[in-house]
Amino acid sequence: MDYSARRDLLLEGKDVDAFLIFDLDRTMPREMDRPNMQYLSGYDGEGALLITAAETVILTDSRYLEQAEKQVPELPLIHAELKYYDELTQAIRDRGLKRIGYAAWRTTDYVLRRLSEIPGTEWIPFEDPVTEQRAVKDADELTALREAIRLAEEALAHLRDTVEVGMNEVDIAAALSAKLREFGSQRVAFGPTVASGPNSALPHYRPSLNPRVLEPGDFLLIDYGAVVDGYVSDITRTFVVGEASETQREIYALVLESLQVGIDAIRAGIPGDIPHEASKRVILDSPYAEHIFLSPLGHGVGLEVHELPKMGLNKGEILEPEMVVTVEPGIYIPGTGGVRIEDTVRVTESGCELLTSFPKDTLITVGGAN
Repeated sequence: MDYSARRDLLLEGKDVDAFLIFDLDRTMPREMDRPNMQYLSGYDGEGALLITAAETVILTDSRYLEQAEKQVPELPLIHAELKYYDELTQAIRDRGLKRIGYAAWRTTDYVLRRLSEIPGTEWIPFEDPVTEQRAVKDADELTALREAIRLAEEALAHLRDTVEVGMNEVDIAAALSAKLREFGSQRVAFGPTVASGPNSALPHYRPSLNPRVLEPGDFLLIDYGAVVDGYVSDITRTFVVGEASETQREIYALVLESLQVGIDAIRAGIPGDIPHEASKRVILDSPYAEHIFLSPLGHGVGLEVHELPKMGLNKGEILEPEMVVTVEPGIYIPGTGGVRIEDTVRVTESGCELLTSFPKDTLITVGGAN
C-alpha cells in the first residue's frame, strides 16, 4: 500500500502546514482516529501522526514503541508519554508549524482545547477528509476485503451445518466468533447479531439482550464479519429453523427481490439514494409495506464497518468506481420476526461486482430437513 501517496493526497489543496491524526485512549473514546492512522501509515496502535509536505513523524508511548518500529520503520519516531502534549508541542515548534489541520469529527473538544494551548498555532477544522478519501478502495484494500469476505463465509458455512433446535443465541454467537478466528480472522468485525424468532425483528439485536433458545419455525438472522489486515466484512443471512411456512417463504422472497433490485441499480455516477429507493419500492408495493427497513439501504465498508458512502434517506453520496458498499434491505415484523439479506458489492462504471457468494437464492433451513 502506498501510504506516502495517501498522505500527499490528504494535504493536496489544503491551506495548512501540517495535518494531525491523534488517537489516544487515555484522553478520548477508544480507537476514535485509529482507522485513519492505519490508512495513512500502516500503524494501528495508539499515538499521533504529524503529516507535513516534507515529512511525517509518528509519536507514541512505551506501550507501542516496538510495534511502531516494526510497522513503520521508515517514519521518524518520537517517544511520547502520558498525554503527548509536551512532545507534540516540541515537534510542532521544531518544524515551525503554524496552521495545522485536523478531522473535527474525530477530535474531542477536550483534545482540541489542549492542542489550542500550544503557542503560535492555529487549528484548522476539516470534517473528516481521511474518511472521505478512504471511500474509494485501491487494489490492496480490495484484496483484503475479498479475503475478509471469504473467511466470513467459510465460518458461516460451518456454523450452518451445526445449528440445532435448542441451541442458545449466545452460544451460536460464540461458536461463530471462534470459527472466524480459527479460519484466520484477526478478530470479529463486531459483536455478531444472532437473532432468533421474534428477536430477528430487531435489526441490531445482540444476543446478550434477551438470549433465547432456537425453536422449530424460528427465523434465524445472523449479521457478522471477519477482519483481514484491518479490513472488515459485513454479511447478513437469514435462515429458518426446521420447516418454513408459506408466509416465511413469501417474506424471504420479497427481501431477496428487494436486494437484487437494489444491486441492479448500483453503478458509478449516481447518488446512493437511487438504489435505496429502487429497493424500497419492492417492499412498499407488497403486503408488508408497514414493516419495511427504515435505515439506509447500505453503506461503505473498509477499515470500519460503516464508512462512506451512505446509501439512502437523502444522504446518498455519489457512487464512484472502486467504492465497496453493502446492500441490506429487510422486513421486520414486531413480535413475529424479520428477514435481512446483506451482500457486499464493488462499484464499477457500468454496474457492480458482487463480492459475497454465500447462498441466498432460497430460504435455507437449519436444524432440520432441507
